Amino acid sequence: MIKLFIIEDHYLIVAGLKNIFRSLGNGIHVAGHAQNVQETVQQIREIDVDVIVLDLWIKDDDPVDNIRCLIREYPEIPVVILTVENSFFWQITMFQEGAKAYLLKSDSNSTIRNTLIQVARGMKVIPDEIQQKLLENCSCRNNSRLTAEEHEIVTEYTSGLALKEIAQKTGKSISSLEKKLQKIRLKANARNIPELIKVLFKRKEL
Repeated sequence: MIKLFIIEDHYLIVAGLKNIFRSLGNGIHVAGHAQNVQETVQQIREIDVDVIVLDLWIKDDDPVDNIRCLIREYPEIPVVILTVENSFFWQITMFQEGAKAYLLKSDSNSTIRNTLIQVARGMKVIPDEIQQKLLENCSCRNNSRLTAEEHEIVTEYTSGLALKEIAQKTGKSISSLEKKLQKIRLKANARNIPELIKVLFKRKEL
């Protein structure tokens, strides 16, 4: 049984999502829902949850603040974005902030079902076309200001890998990767990681 917690601020959409998830089968069950992240923090402590399903646009809330709060409060529970927003920028941003998958409300039931099952099993689901666009749209790919090593780190980081995963793959320590990312951020004249993403990637609708 995969137990979902939905964060969505429109009641009718919540009702529709419950019907969709119910129709998916494969033991997928909505264990609870809330209208915002603040309500979630209050409710989820008393509920056994496998996956948090978060709408990108919650009234008056910042999407980045929302996912950061959830991951800070519940680092062991994967977060899946389910939204109507299909921009390249927001998909990259949410993966960078720790989302395990990014689904559109227009996706087929089979896509939603398979993605939730994979995430519940501990996987991060980044579609092939998104990874390809990450490489195609990396404006720093041919930037001589970046060394080959720095470009490799940026490519891995923006493909959705966490620092721990990159460290294991490259044989570098997490602390050294953090220092290198800091150096890259300074080169790009970006104040933080979300701003670095804006610099490194051209905003493009999928």
